[in-house]
Amino acid sequence: MRRFKRYTLQEFEAFIKTVPVRRTIEHIQIHHTWRPRKADYRGEPTIYGMWRHHTRVNGWQDIGQHFSIAPDGGIWDGRSLDINPAGIRGYNSGGLMIEIIGDFNTGQENLQNSQLFSVARVVVLCQNRFGLKNADVVFHREIDTNKTCPGTGLERFWFLNIVDRERKEMAPKDEQMPLIQRRVEGYHNGTPVGHTAYLINGATYVPLRYFAENMGAQVRWDGERYHVDEAQIW
Repeated sequence: MRRFKRYTLQEFEAFIKTVPVRRTIEHIQIHHTWRPRKADYRGEPTIYGMWRHHTRVNGWQDIGQHFSIAPDGGIWDGRSLDINPAGIRGYNSGGLMIEIIGDFNTGQENLQNSQLFSVARVVVLCQNRFGLKNADVVFHREIDTNKTCPGTGLERFWFLNIVDRERKEMAPKDEQMPLIQRRVEGYHNGTPVGHTAYLINGATYVPLRYFAENMGAQVRWDGERYHVDEAQIW
């Protein structure tokens, strides 16, 4: 019988820092299982059930994903990191696949609490190990537009904000930047425009959308970054 190992976050951190990997990993795939749902989760038998379906029905050499994140935050191993995943047709070369157990389509189950914390930390640890950035994190549906995976209830910008927050939490205390909160005021056509801003290491950070739209600009989000049409702000 194929067996699987469950890691705590502390155990996973030690594992991912030391496991030898011979192939080049270039991106991290984010998926949800859809089925099994969080409510169906029963520990290792659930992971074994996925393995059995992937190998006996799909005909794959092993379970499709490298890691599965359980509803309780546990991290299950999967196929070897030296083997490409079976996650996105035509886009598996150089991939590392994370499967989140649950149905995260709108109105179904939620990614939250221990499970969300584990997913975010696993992403950061894998980014650190393989020299990857947020731009290298891929939602399944971004490549295969016929899919909703990892669920219509998950938005990329929100997810990567959680990842960034976790990265800051993981930074050594002497590397964390002091944060000072202040209010920034401005005027547009004689009307005051003000909002809370943050002073970090001498640089002031302000909410782009708030100030841009209040000064007459159009702000668009293309799924990866904001674009500001500044033609109307002068």
